[in-house]
Amino acid sequence: MSFITVHVLRALPMHNLNRDQNGLPKSQYDGGIQRGRLSSQSLKRPARIAFRDAMAGIEGAPGSIRTMDSHAAKMVVSLAEDLAVQQGKSLDHGAAKKKAESVVKSLAKKPAKSDEPKASADSGEPEKGKADQKSEPDKKDNILLFSLAELETLAQAILDEQNGGDVATVDTFLQDFRSPSLDIAAFGRMFAARADKSTQAAVAVSHAVMTHEMSLTIDYFTAVDEFEDDAPSEDAGAAHLGLAYYTSGVYYSTFTIDPAQLARSWSGFGSSTARAQVEALVKALVEALPTGKLTNTNAHTKPCLVLVENQKSRTVYEFETPVLKGADGGFSQPSVTSLSSQYATARAYDRDNYLDTVLYSESDDTFDGALRVSSIGDVANKTASMVWGSLSGEES
Repeated sequence: MSFITVHVLRALPMHNLNRDQNGLPKSQYDGGIQRGRLSSQSLKRPARIAFRDAMAGIEGAPGSIRTMDSHAAKMVVSLAEDLAVQQGKSLDHGAAKKKAESVVKSLAKKPAKSDEPKASADSGEPEKGKADQKSEPDKKDNILLFSLAELETLAQAILDEQNGGDVATVDTFLQDFRSPSLDIAAFGRMFAARADKSTQAAVAVSHAVMTHEMSLTIDYFTAVDEFEDDAPSEDAGAAHLGLAYYTSGVYYSTFTIDPAQLARSWSGFGSSTARAQVEALVKALVEALPTGKLTNTNAHTKPCLVLVENQKSRTVYEFETPVLKGADGGFSQPSVTSLSSQYATARAYDRDNYLDTVLYSESDDTFDGALRVSSIGDVANKTASMVWGSLSGEES
């Protein structure tokens, strides 16, 4: 068994794709130097969306949805209504709604205790307080993640129950620790009240961090009131003044696939479309970028380097010492050169840790032993081969 780690270097022009609570580009300190940062969450979200879009072109690949539990219950009822029409069965809408809400909400919160409130010593009436609070229904919505196939299975179970079938429960539509949707198996999910139905993530996604010191650009802007009137001249001019913050630079990010965990978490691992789905996921993760202030900057670029390593032990590289700009400016080439040097050092330290290696790069820097490819399609294809090769004990 081994791990598949993908390293990505990407140069981003002026941008603020992922900002903090103050509107500034997110950042962190490495080596005592402030670096720009794109959070792991901000990368996984667009990767998930891009992957779902790709699934629309793969027949039989189940999609997924992350939504409030009340909205998930509404989807289940809607699906049950469609199934009832298709199958010529009767459906009590009110009972279906109550059942769907009960089953879905039970994943996030355990049912309230049914203890009777104690009687007051002098009145004989039930005391009000904690007992009443516990018996009150939970009105809070929780964000949950489901495969669309799972919701359809629950809808069918509720329909069957109303027509003489078995009682629909959480165990009816959710597998223990697994999901039919690849993005759920990849990024994981948690059900607070039913840990046995949670899914362990098979893909670890890092934050993207600048390889060099961060610089900040402050953009002063105005907005003009275009209303025309006979107002005094002193009222003319900008109706709003503001500041916007941007940065630019080269980011290093990684994601690691654990093939063994993927096989455990994904019930679709053996399907006929499994490989195509994995390739789509790899492509989505390599190209994923958040969209903050994108209409102001249009900062989405393609990677300048993608390095895929089949490793016995999961390892990444680091830029604790910031790279310096090149002789003609720019941080891309110095970043690639630094990565190439670390690549060689890692193999000198423990060559046996590295099995197959695939490289897409715009640079001529030496990565001895790496198979060079020319497109993201090749990267995705070779990465998928490593996943299956790792499980079979063969090099891809």
